[in-house]
Amino acid sequence: MKKSFLLNLSKSHFFIFTGILFLKVLFLRYLLFQDIEFTQTIVLELSYILIFTSLFELAKPSWKPVLYFLLNTLFSILFLAVILYYSFFGRIVTYFALFQLGQVGTINESVSALLQPIYLLFFLDLIFILVLMVFRKYPLPPLQLNKKMMMGVLLFLGLGVSALNFNLHKDEAISNNVIAAQEKGILNYEALEIYYGPDSLTGVETNVSVENVAELKEEINRIKGLEIVPESERNYFSDAKGRNLIVIQVESMQNFPVGLELDGEEVTPHLNKLIDDSFYFPNTAQQTGPGNTSDAEFILNTSLYPVAFNPTSQTYGQKKFPSLPRLLAAEDYNSLTFHADDISFWNRDELYPALGIGSYYYGDFFGKEDVIGIGPSDRVMFEKAMPILREHHKRDKPFYAQLIGLTSHHPFTLPEADRKFPLPERFEDSLTGDYLVSINYMDTVINDFIEELKREGIYENSVIAIYGDHFGLQQSAISPNDVDLVSEILGREYGTLDRLNVPFIVHAPGISDDGETFEKTSGQLDMMPTLANLLGVSLDDQIVFGQDLLNHDSNLLGARYYLPIGSFWNDDILFIPEKDFNDGTAYDLKTDQKLDAYDQYREDYDRVLQLEKLSDEYMESLPEQ
Repeated sequence: MKKSFLLNLSKSHFFIFTGILFLKVLFLRYLLFQDIEFTQTIVLELSYILIFTSLFELAKPSWKPVLYFLLNTLFSILFLAVILYYSFFGRIVTYFALFQLGQVGTINESVSALLQPIYLLFFLDLIFILVLMVFRKYPLPPLQLNKKMMMGVLLFLGLGVSALNFNLHKDEAISNNVIAAQEKGILNYEALEIYYGPDSLTGVETNVSVENVAELKEEINRIKGLEIVPESERNYFSDAKGRNLIVIQVESMQNFPVGLELDGEEVTPHLNKLIDDSFYFPNTAQQTGPGNTSDAEFILNTSLYPVAFNPTSQTYGQKKFPSLPRLLAAEDYNSLTFHADDISFWNRDELYPALGIGSYYYGDFFGKEDVIGIGPSDRVMFEKAMPILREHHKRDKPFYAQLIGLTSHHPFTLPEADRKFPLPERFEDSLTGDYLVSINYMDTVINDFIEELKREGIYENSVIAIYGDHFGLQQSAISPNDVDLVSEILGREYGTLDRLNVPFIVHAPGISDDGETFEKTSGQLDMMPTLANLLGVSLDDQIVFGQDLLNHDSNLLGARYYLPIGSFWNDDILFIPEKDFNDGTAYDLKTDQKLDAYDQYREDYDRVLQLEKLSDEYMESLPEQ
C-alpha cells in the first residue's frame, strides 16, 4: 500500500511540478549567486512552492492541469525577469520594478541583448508539456488517493516554514539586496519587500523639521560639514548672469571614453577640445535610482536624492518641486526640454510639470525621421530643437533648454552610415566597440549643434553644460571579453568606480576659456548648485543636497540603487557595504585599490544615511500641484 502510494505520488502533478519549480529556483540561485546549496534552497525556497502546489491538490481534479501549468509559466517568467534585471542593474528585482514591465517595449533591443541561450532552461519543460498535450499525454492521470489530509499537512508545513523564515528575517537589515535575497531566500525576500514596502531607512533617526527650510538647510550643511561662502566671496558667482543655460544629457555616457585614444584615434575629439576651454569635473558620481535617465533629469533640476526603489517621477510626479526651472522663471527665463522618446516613458508627462518646465517637445514633434534604436536620432533632435531655440533667442529673454539624448542607448547599435570611428580589429563585433562608436557619434552631433549655436548668435551668451546620465557598460551585463577590453583601456581591472563615473563639463565662453579640471569628488547632485552659482541665482531659500563645485572642495555623496544602501563617496574612498558597515569594502579613489582598514569613515556612513533620509522626508512633505 505504501509503495503504491509513493508510486502514484511520483507520477502526480503535485510531485512533478513541485520538483520542476524547485529545480528552477535552484538553477536561479546558481545563476545569481553561483550558489548550488541543495539544503539551503530546500529550507529557504521550497516552502513557498509547497503553499501553491499543496493548495492546488485541494482543487477540483479538472482544474489541476491548468493551475499547475499557469503556476509553472508564471514562475518561469518571474525567474527570467529576476535574472535579466540582475544582469542589467546588478540588483534583485522587486515588485516595484516589476510594475515597470509596461516600459519594456520601449527598450526591447536592450532586453533582447541580455538574453542568453541558457535561460531557455526556464521554459524547456513548458515546451515539453505542450508537446505532450499534442500527443494527448497531458494532463496526467489524477492522483487516486484518499490522502487529502496529507496535502493539508503539506500546505500547513509550507505555510509554517514560510512564516518562520519570514519572521526570522523580517528585522534583519542587509544593505546589499543581492546578499539579502541569497540569505533570506529569493521568494522570502520578495514577500518581505511586498509586506514592508520600499522604506529602506526606517532605522535612521533625524531631528529636524523638514518643513522649516532654514532649519533643514542648516542641518544638511552640518551633516555634510559644509561651510557657507558668502556670495561676495564666491568664485565665478554671477559671472554668467542673464545668459541662456543649455544642458545636454548624454545617454549612457561614462567618463572613460573622454580623452581616450585607440590606435591614435580620439574617441571624443570635439569634447576634448571643448574641455580645454571649460570647467571639467572628471570624477563625477552617478547617483540615479531605478528611473535612470528620468532620475538624472530630476537630480539635475532639484539637487535632491532620487527615490531608492521606484522611479521618482512615478512616486512623486504629483508633487510641486522647488527646482532650477522655477528659480530661473523668477529671473524671467523660459524653460524647455527636448526628448525624442515617448513622454509617457518614466512618467515624464508628470515629471515635467512637477519640475515647473514651461514647454516640452517629445515624440511626435520629432517624427519618424532617422530612427535609431528607441527613437529619432540625436542628430534629428538637435536639428529640430534649433528653430525653437532660435525663436526664444529672438525674444530677447534668456532661456533654459535641456536636451536629452537617446542614440547612445544600450545596445549601442548604429546604422553603418553613422559608424565613423575606426575601431581596432580587436574591438570589432564587441559591445565595447559598439559603445565607443556610439559615444563618438554623440561627440560629433554635439559639436555640430554647438557650431550651429555659434552661427545663430546664441553661443556667446550661453552656458553649455554636458553630462552623462548613467553607465553604459555594466560588468554583469557584458561578456568577459568586453570586460577585458574595458580593462585594457583603463590599464586596470574594470570596476565599480569606473562604471559609476560620468563626465560633467561646463562651458561658458569668456568665463571658462582658460580651462580648468577639478579632480575633486563630485556627483550629479552638485550640478544644479554649480550652474546656479555661475548664473548668479541664489539658493538661500532652496533645499539642495549637492554643493557648488567651484567653491567647495570637500564632499560627501550617497547612492542607493546601483549600490547598496549606505554606499558613499567622500574625499578619499568609495565605500560599499554588504550587510552593513562592518563587512563592507572601501576603494581608494586615487588607486582603485581595496583598503584593509576603513573604520575611520564610520561617521560618513551614518551621515550619508541621514542625508538620504532627510531628502526622502523633504520630498514627502512637499505640496501637490
